[in-house]
Amino acid sequence: MKTTRRTFLESTAAAGAVFASPAAEPAAAPDAAVIARRHGLVRTLPTPDFFEGMLLGNGDIGVCVTVRPDALGIHIGKNDVWDIRVSEEHAAHIKPFGEVLDLWKRAGEEARRQGQPEMTFLESRIDFFREYSLLMQASYRKPWPRPWPCGTVWLHWDARMIRVARQELDIASGVLTIRLDYDNLRGAVRPVELTCFVSRENGHISVSGSAPLPILSAAYQPNRDAEAKLPEPEISGAGNRFTGFQYFPATAPTDAQPNPPKTKDDRNFALHGILAGEWQAESAGSRRVLLRPAGGEARRLRLDVTLFTPRDRADNVAHARDEASRLAAMPAAELRARSAAEWSRFWSASAVEFADRELEEIWYRNQYFLACCLKPGKVAPGLFGNWSSGKIGTAWHGDYHMNYNTQQVWWGVFSSNHAEQHEPYTRLVENLLPMAEWNARVQFGLPGLYFPHSAYPVPSNVNPYPAPPWGYEICETPWTVQSLWWQYRYTLDEAYLRRVYPILRGAADFVAAFARKGEDGRYHIAPTVSPENWGATVDYRLNRDCIIDLALTAFLLDAVLEGSRVLGVDAERRSHWREVRGNLAAYPAGDGAWGRVWLDVADAPLEHVYNVPVTLAPVFPAEQVGLGSAAETLELARRTARTVRLEGGNDLVWQPLARARLGMLDFDWFKREVRYSMTPLGVANDRVRQAGGRYSDDTNFDFMMRMGVWTENLSLPAVLNECLLQSYDGTIRLFPNAAGLGHARFRDLRAAGAFLVSASWDGRTASEVSLKSEKGATARLVNPWGAANVEARTASARSVAVARGPAGTIEFPTKAGETYTLRPVR
Repeated sequence: MKTTRRTFLESTAAAGAVFASPAAEPAAAPDAAVIARRHGLVRTLPTPDFFEGMLLGNGDIGVCVTVRPDALGIHIGKNDVWDIRVSEEHAAHIKPFGEVLDLWKRAGEEARRQGQPEMTFLESRIDFFREYSLLMQASYRKPWPRPWPCGTVWLHWDARMIRVARQELDIASGVLTIRLDYDNLRGAVRPVELTCFVSRENGHISVSGSAPLPILSAAYQPNRDAEAKLPEPEISGAGNRFTGFQYFPATAPTDAQPNPPKTKDDRNFALHGILAGEWQAESAGSRRVLLRPAGGEARRLRLDVTLFTPRDRADNVAHARDEASRLAAMPAAELRARSAAEWSRFWSASAVEFADRELEEIWYRNQYFLACCLKPGKVAPGLFGNWSSGKIGTAWHGDYHMNYNTQQVWWGVFSSNHAEQHEPYTRLVENLLPMAEWNARVQFGLPGLYFPHSAYPVPSNVNPYPAPPWGYEICETPWTVQSLWWQYRYTLDEAYLRRVYPILRGAADFVAAFARKGEDGRYHIAPTVSPENWGATVDYRLNRDCIIDLALTAFLLDAVLEGSRVLGVDAERRSHWREVRGNLAAYPAGDGAWGRVWLDVADAPLEHVYNVPVTLAPVFPAEQVGLGSAAETLELARRTARTVRLEGGNDLVWQPLARARLGMLDFDWFKREVRYSMTPLGVANDRVRQAGGRYSDDTNFDFMMRMGVWTENLSLPAVLNECLLQSYDGTIRLFPNAAGLGHARFRDLRAAGAFLVSASWDGRTASEVSLKSEKGATARLVNPWGAANVEARTASARSVAVARGPAGTIEFPTKAGETYTLRPVR
């Protein structure tokens, strides 16, 4: 049914959230916790499969709760629980880039000798080049490193007496309520609720019941994998307690040393569980700990589990025991309320509200899931976050892929006003500095920093994947450091800029040295590799001036030039940075059936099916082209967006975000794309859309759907933020992609320049526009009311002069801490 203004206002009034009409008094600001509560997840049947479960988390510990007809399963993961071994045998054989280029050249000559000058992927099709590539992949082909599940706790009940009636996850508080109907088989049936949550305060998992239940047993089952060759997990049970401990050596086994000695870098995790009441531990072999309740009567369930690593506390084994004892002695309701209060603080940062409840659901659910796996002070989530069980969450080692997967997780944190969530990524980049410096200096013989294609949260500093071709995607270096600059731009935190500026400078020094000035006076980037396209080609035929390399290099050089001016440093470097920036090669383009479009590299076929929207890189992530660009450039970008062919599986956020930046995102199309990739978990995973590129008719289009929870797609709120507010170029645009949006409003979305912006949209025009200035920067906006004069007033009703700027913009000075309300003067 089409939502009309009347039906929308009626429905939102019933939920306690009303949009103000232009003639009415301003409505109360949207309350994110209230809105989030209406987007919980509900199940009315048992959900025995991991991918049907309910996801909980505190930004460090992740839990997937599955409910069988006979049991509750708590599958536990943690961001810093990894098999941390990295095999380093390949390291001694890493060739300098010059020698790799010699192999590349010889491979091209061999391809021509074979009569195949158009050959692509030389590194896998020419024997001697393939031999080196496989050698450089040797470490990556090992089963380690990988996220390591912390095991599963099972609570078994008598299935004759219990029926699973309803499961409801309240994303506002992170609390899962499971309603069970308890039939005592004597004619009495009554409801019992189980309440589950992961504390936002500490490493605590809680399960409690509202009334007695016929619980048969509880079991803790640690994760095992014979292929991993790890020490056996240590488990024990006594009375009403059970424990689990897993040791992780830092040194990988070799043929010469199958059992490496312990080192200071070794890690572990310790888990401690307590069940309320009298229980008896039974021998269940070495596979699991089994506890049975003493006596056969039904009992009220209470389970407290704590989980810590040495990163949390050096004495993590004792701490897990002591914390479990302390928390088990406290009322579960009190612990739940304290955790819910932390969730409330999280939701207080910002809010959005849409007439279109499906869009609203996308925003709130993904904010919740992201907060479950991402938290300041904790380890950055890998490809599949902190939710794991068995092999789930281990594809591609669950690592950090630096050619979009890792970066995409953080695309929406700044505009959502959760800059604090970026802290783990900053530390991730800082931890990679020794490797990046070595790569630049030893591999390339160049100054600065060259970041790796893949990385792990482990002690080793050896580049795990220096393999052609993907180890030579030049774009990955500016891409890795991009969000460091974003954090400064959106917060104007100069102390943070001083911290990360040396990293930005190192990356800029590398790309400026790698780019070479050609006879045309332009700086070219070659050889390089388009992200997962073409591989190595003969005479660098498809390895020159990749559009994403050029666009991100421009972004980085712009950033480091501004950063150096802000900090008053490196004036002597600026001339070279400026020279390269001002003379980069033009973006590759070609003329096809629909007109001129961007290509990923010069001479690429026009109808190629790409894995990611690489041809839209100047729009996003590089932010060189957008609504403020010249009309001809903007139309070129839009034409490229309309006609690019994408295989699916890697573009669920990137493609619509780029379209939103161009003011051309169709909301019905966007919702269909999200639905197509949706899992029963409530998260959207990576799903193939078409054959013709890397995939064929024989491909299982769902092959990535059950690998784990793809954390990259939890950044879907970024797409909607960009439809409500854009500011990346220093000019604030309100509702820049509002066609078909319907009524909407937002509170405290963050804009570049350290502004918190709020506004409403009635389907035609903006109202209730306010802007809080955190740092006192000049506010510059595209006039939301066209040619009308604009009045800006402070909270004390002081009027501020608003000046007209070029291209329909307005601007006015601000003071730090002051909030300004804007309205048209007619």
